[in-house]
Amino acid sequence: MRRRAKRDLLTLVGVVAILTGVVAANTYMRLDSLREAGIKLRMAFEDKHRKQGVKLIDWKLLKETKGFIRTGPKFPEELEGVDDRLVNICGFMAPIEQFRHVTEYMLLPMPITCYFCDSPPARDIIHVKLQKPADLVNEPILNGGRFKLGKKGDMFFYFMSNAKWNEAVKEETFTKKEVSKEHRRHLMEGWRLLREGDQEEELLPGQEPPTVAGGDRVIKADDPTTWGAVRGEHVPRVDMGEMLPGDTPPVSPTDAEPAAQGEPRPGS
Repeated sequence: MRRRAKRDLLTLVGVVAILTGVVAANTYMRLDSLREAGIKLRMAFEDKHRKQGVKLIDWKLLKETKGFIRTGPKFPEELEGVDDRLVNICGFMAPIEQFRHVTEYMLLPMPITCYFCDSPPARDIIHVKLQKPADLVNEPILNGGRFKLGKKGDMFFYFMSNAKWNEAVKEETFTKKEVSKEHRRHLMEGWRLLREGDQEEELLPGQEPPTVAGGDRVIKADDPTTWGAVRGEHVPRVDMGEMLPGDTPPVSPTDAEPAAQGEPRPGS
């Protein structure tokens, strides 16, 4: 009896294991087919935008990145050429911690349900930060923004900031800077001297600002209130005070016109 019960139990465990395997295989095949369908949908979406003249980064280039989050990424040379540049790329949105009116999310080459369930490789994820909030969608979208490569210690290999949602950005154009032979020699010699500890030219000792005599008043070059005498203008030697309407400003005795010869002076 005990042997029979044990045999029945083992049979039941085997049936459960087989059913679990079938379900897992079907689920995997279903997810795999969904991913394949999503990739085809994205590629058709990319072709549409390329025909409209939009220059896109290909996910194949991102897949050439090597490394892990712990050890840090090693990027292909071509990808390093677009670091900190405005770029466009198509992909599927996946949430991080926001689920409505999101301002940041993950962009991937294929659709996923959950980062922790599907565990996509780091080379397949771009962390996107939008200019304006948008809702999560199932369909592929176009993102345009400033692309930045990550480094060891970052949570993602790639970042896109100030991004536009489902809108392309214009590619930046740069002109090559030329440095003349004369300035090249000057720069190379100057930096060489600085590295070797060449002493800078010693400044002359400081001195007091010059002064100019203006009658019985001293005119100072660093005092704007005394500059009138330097220009030959009258500098009053008395405080005129606040003038009232109709008042005549006081006149210093030394500024009064001399009396004509033969005429009595005031007070004489």
